[in-house]
Amino acid sequence: MLKLILLPILLIALVRGHGPGCYLPVVPGTSVNCTNSSSIRYHFDPYVNECHAFPYNGCGGNANNYETPGDCIDKCIGDWRKYFQCSLGKKPIFNDNGSPQCPVADSETSEGCKDTALCVNFYTIGLCCNKTVEVGLAADKSATCPSGKARYQIDGNTVLAKVCADVTCPSGYSCETGNFFAYCCQD
Repeated sequence: MLKLILLPILLIALVRGHGPGCYLPVVPGTSVNCTNSSSIRYHFDPYVNECHAFPYNGCGGNANNYETPGDCIDKCIGDWRKYFQCSLGKKPIFNDNGSPQCPVADSETSEGCKDTALCVNFYTIGLCCNKTVEVGLAADKSATCPSGKARYQIDGNTVLAKVCADVTCPSGYSCETGNFFAYCCQD
């Protein structure tokens, strides 16, 4: 029976390029009979193809539990351009010719897309993706907060969470809510 459950998960993981643990739901673990300290860990959200912080209780949980955002990215995302998917799982926007594709060479100018879209360059094609989502996500992931101060990062990766309650900012930082995610900004 277990083989029947694990086989489809493994096949999906191979097709999508994510490890099988990446598709498991976020589980905060337990602190009962646990000698480990609670901490912030990172999990992969396959619906939006992003890694997020979550409060981990110290013991238990599942394989979708990474010590750093970089570990989560390496195991579950890798090179995002191989997925041919607009950010946050949003569907591409069709241009006036009825196509979601744009010339890869035009990814800087977004020529071939409607005004509401940006041409996102993947390895072999360009897709017209929602401009508000692409720009908003890039702003959330940037190294600088809207105030101009530094955004909290680990190993060069901005620490993102779904909500401020899911992340503990280090001393000298406060949580702010961005366009799509919460993050820590320097005070």
